[in-house]
Amino acid sequence: MVNSKQIFFIAVLFSIFAILAALFMQYVLGHEPCKLCTYQRIPYYLIILVGFVTFFFPKILKLSFFLLGFLLLAEFFVSNYHTLSTYKIIDYNGCQSAEIPSDINQLKEALMSDALIVNCSNANLKFFGLPLSLYNTFFSLMFLIVIGFHAFKEKSQKTQPSR
Repeated sequence: MVNSKQIFFIAVLFSIFAILAALFMQYVLGHEPCKLCTYQRIPYYLIILVGFVTFFFPKILKLSFFLLGFLLLAEFFVSNYHTLSTYKIIDYNGCQSAEIPSDINQLKEALMSDALIVNCSNANLKFFGLPLSLYNTFFSLMFLIVIGFHAFKEKSQKTQPSR
């Protein structure tokens, strides 16, 4: 049986992995994030922060678990919005970034063709054919479902009469 502490720990580990992967893709692979990509990182940073505070003050686990649910819900909405704009289901024009080539000739070509702008509707980084924002949507939804089932199970165990 999985307890609150284990669920919380797994969510914090996943957040650390997600941030490290995003930073690797940005600084090592050179894929510049759009605005929504950077907004999606904020709940992960906060989950990691809450995780470290909870590590030093374990008595606030219930509050931290509540905050985890709230932050995952925020992550779900931002990543879902990002995914919908990627697939052009909704129109969001503020989601752009510039990807600067390292070679001067490529930079000149990109400037002449206006190819520096990267936006959500032509997501430049996909994994198995799906944009990364969709994975964030799935993982945040999965964690929300696990937290919901866990909370329901704990509540039902408290309301059952003891034998």
